[in-house]
Amino acid sequence: MNMILGLTCISEELKEKDKKKYSFRTMTRKRFNDLCVKDGRDEAIKELSARILHNVRTTRYIIRHCIHNNILHYRLSSNVMPLLTDQTLDISYEDLPNRFEIEEELAFAGKIAKQFNLSIGSHPDQFVVLASANENAVKNSINELNFQASIFDMIGLPQDHTAPMNIHINYSPKGDEKLEDVAERFFNNLMKCNSGVYNRLTIENEDKCFFNIDNCIKFSEYLFEKYGHNLPVCADNLHHKCNPSEVADFAWQAERCAYTWVNNGEGDKNFISPVFHWSEGKPEKPRAHADYVAFGNFPPHIAIDPDKPVKWEIETKAKDHAIKLLQKQMAGVI
Repeated sequence: MNMILGLTCISEELKEKDKKKYSFRTMTRKRFNDLCVKDGRDEAIKELSARILHNVRTTRYIIRHCIHNNILHYRLSSNVMPLLTDQTLDISYEDLPNRFEIEEELAFAGKIAKQFNLSIGSHPDQFVVLASANENAVKNSINELNFQASIFDMIGLPQDHTAPMNIHINYSPKGDEKLEDVAERFFNNLMKCNSGVYNRLTIENEDKCFFNIDNCIKFSEYLFEKYGHNLPVCADNLHHKCNPSEVADFAWQAERCAYTWVNNGEGDKNFISPVFHWSEGKPEKPRAHADYVAFGNFPPHIAIDPDKPVKWEIETKAKDHAIKLLQKQMAGVI
């Protein structure tokens, strides 16, 4: 089957080998403030910087692990650099004493990925709401997206949809608002973002509320027809199951989404590989990701361009264990 399976964020296999080495290290706001009181702000930033350096090294290890296991797409964790977009703490990336080592590690990871044709995307946190009418929420969203794009730039990823930054619209029309009103506000705020965001951003169908696949495609079409801006739609099978469109057939809907994956508004002359999501819900909690997908439950074959296969980010909890099982099933090994 002409498709690529992608790992999201962490490797369960590597963590089983050495949890301390291959797990990401976070830091809460409370922990940072406690360190400031205990050891001083400079020491707190030094500790944060050390954790971030560990995280980018872990990212490089995961990328190498993906390549060794024929997993040729990776979704970067949005928590590689914790707290740096928390505006209440007033921490700048330039404050990090290890920033040059961090940049070297990220650039090295990018060179490895490029050498072995592994693509990288991201899925910034759920609080990103570019369509919000709340100015503070929009300001925080833009700040977060710009920072995530700067990490992509340090890795050396192209500023286009081959390195997608995928978000939910996270907003349903209220009162007498129409889809077009939401799209206008979304686009006006997108225009305030850096070029690395503007040229990479994609949207995803949601598991409840207004933005199912039908409405995501209408949203994308509106922006293209009015502004000539192409906003690809990421198809998520579990979200579609929970929040279906008029036509329930996911394979058909995914193919519709695949036609939105072009760069620079070039139409069918410049199709790129779509990045979609595949998972399965828990029987007792349908919106929650299961550990694995059921035997034989493969992502559908989408053949818009045989040279541009769909990249399916596998969102199951078992991560690379689930991917390896899918690989064996698809190869007919089991």
